[in-house]
Amino acid sequence: MEGERWKWASGGRRKVEDTDLGSIFGSISKVMRREMEAVVGKAPRLMQESMKEGMDVLVRAVEEAMSRISAREKGEGRETKEKERRREEHLARIEEKLQRLERRIDVGVAEMVKNAEVGLSEVKDKVKDVEKRIKGVEKKAEVGLSEVKDKVKEAEKRIDGAEKIESRIKELEEKAVEGKEKVEDVEKTGTGKVGKLEEIVCKMRLKETVKDMEGKVRVAMCGVKVSNFNIGQETDDKVVIVRKVLGEVRKAVKKSEAGQVDRILKMTRVVVLGKKTVGRREGGEIFQSVPILLQCQDRKDAQELEGMLKEGGYFPTIHWPNEMMDFIKGVREEVRSHGVTEQGSWIRIRPVEEEGRVRIRVDTKPKKGGRFRLEGVWACPLPKELWDLMPDLYTPLYVGEGKNENR
Repeated sequence: MEGERWKWASGGRRKVEDTDLGSIFGSISKVMRREMEAVVGKAPRLMQESMKEGMDVLVRAVEEAMSRISAREKGEGRETKEKERRREEHLARIEEKLQRLERRIDVGVAEMVKNAEVGLSEVKDKVKDVEKRIKGVEKKAEVGLSEVKDKVKEAEKRIDGAEKIESRIKELEEKAVEGKEKVEDVEKTGTGKVGKLEEIVCKMRLKETVKDMEGKVRVAMCGVKVSNFNIGQETDDKVVIVRKVLGEVRKAVKKSEAGQVDRILKMTRVVVLGKKTVGRREGGEIFQSVPILLQCQDRKDAQELEGMLKEGGYFPTIHWPNEMMDFIKGVREEVRSHGVTEQGSWIRIRPVEEEGRVRIRVDTKPKKGGRFRLEGVWACPLPKELWDLMPDLYTPLYVGEGKNENR
């Protein structure tokens, strides 16, 4: 091996130890010294001394050389030992890692065995559960099969019944064809009569609708609407407003009419048409007013109360039903279309009753002076959803003396 020394002994070769080098060097130096002394002993004295000195020098040189060789060999031996020590440490570390790996493998195998046992028990439980379910499904299948058999039998019975019904339907269809032919004959003869009946029913319904509208207007004819009562304060209290209105009405009439107005007011319902009073300026003063409806018991009381309020400086009007508002606007536009302007004339639209029917009368009066003259009279309309059935909705029944005058 590298760095090792070998020598022959006892017919073989053995490793030279570090302790053999000293004996070898000693033997070599002794042999050299004896040889040199043998040579020197035969020489003259001076030469002997010089030769001894040379021999000493030579011996010392050999010893130094041998010591250096020994030191080098010792260093190489130390390096070899260090390598062997490192190799042994490396092998020890590898062995330790192998031991740890073996321990981990043992633990993993134990866990795998344990998990396998647990998994095996779970699989067994699931197998048992599946077996139970299979048994339940088999039972249900048996029950379902019996039900299916029963339903098949029932369906067979129904099919038999359906065949009987089908034959019966054919008989009825044949009779229906005969009956249809008879009905067609009857329809041909009765179509004209049915059309007349429908026309009569339609007219009767329209008349009833017009009567309903006329009834609403008759109720409005029993009311008096006043918008310029001075309540005297800003308020939304209906009790205060009604009390103030009654006081203002009593103050507006003559003393001679006090009893009459008290009688009318006892039978009159006061309706506040606004949410609260609103301020407005008149003649340098601020009035707090709200529209008021005085709903009287009958038309006579309404006419008397209206006359009293006019004499007291108020401007009573009629409170039209909501269903009539669009028609009244249309009538006003119709009057304007014939040249009547509100800048030059007063336009008064009032309901009247003629021969038991409610009519809408329009009168005009020049603002420069004169009297009211009749512009025209219109029939009470149907409800707005039926206006398409009335092409002459805004055509007056007749016109009066104010036509083409009072412009």
